[in-house]
Amino acid sequence: MKVDVAKSAGFCWGVRRAVELAHKTAEKFGTKVFTDGPLIHNSAMMQKLEEGGVSVCKDPATLPENSVLIIRAHGIPPERQKFLESLPIQLVDATCLDVRRIHNVISKYAGQGYFCIILGDKAHAEVIGLMGYAISGEAVVSSAAEVAAIDNKGKPVCLVAQSTQAQALFDEVATAVKARFGEAAVIENTICRATQSRQGELKTLAAAADAFVIVGSPESANTQRLALLAKELLPTYVVDSPEQLNTAELSQYKHIAISAGASTPDFTIKGVEKIIRDLD
Repeated sequence: MKVDVAKSAGFCWGVRRAVELAHKTAEKFGTKVFTDGPLIHNSAMMQKLEEGGVSVCKDPATLPENSVLIIRAHGIPPERQKFLESLPIQLVDATCLDVRRIHNVISKYAGQGYFCIILGDKAHAEVIGLMGYAISGEAVVSSAAEVAAIDNKGKPVCLVAQSTQAQALFDEVATAVKARFGEAAVIENTICRATQSRQGELKTLAAAADAFVIVGSPESANTQRLALLAKELLPTYVVDSPEQLNTAELSQYKHIAISAGASTPDFTIKGVEKIIRDLD
């Protein structure tokens, strides 16, 4: 079986930074440390972190004094930040710097009275964090059609995106926002470069391959978005682990391309690659 693995597959730099920071924090304090919710959306990596002394905490208020708590890569709302800072614990911030930059953009425009439109998944941890900075009002949309229902309360409008959204969808929403509100501040660079690279590489891979295998967690929004884009190009199979591969079905192809979400660890990708390469 011929196999191509996307160069962009796996950890983006923000996820890699968060995971390395978690490991270093556990080593530094020599005791169990905690994360405020899942550090990243990948169960296999979270299990590895657990084995290394990093556990998910559901309620930081119950932690003993001087416990160490890591803020997840997705970021948190400012109200959550203040709450955590009020506790007698030590905080380590693993918020992705690309996400932090979007926080700053929203804060800037909200401070000037702008109503913020966020292209994203409303229930996603990153978007919940972004919404917290939109003090002049916000609306979360997942399509251009939803722009028509927005009530901006007569305020000027700015548009940003969750960092892992698709560029083509952002462009569609931006067109709808400008048509509806006229002079809108469209912040073009809120989708991170890693996401753009990962999504853009699909077309190059599709030119030579017969099918895609996308590796990543069902909880990973960027993985599921990557899979949707892949399905527009080739037959696509989405797995969270090597064990989920349907080898009988994949054997019908001669050339498979593999890509993976931003929170998928290298050991999972390599496991998937090995099984596919061994197919006859």
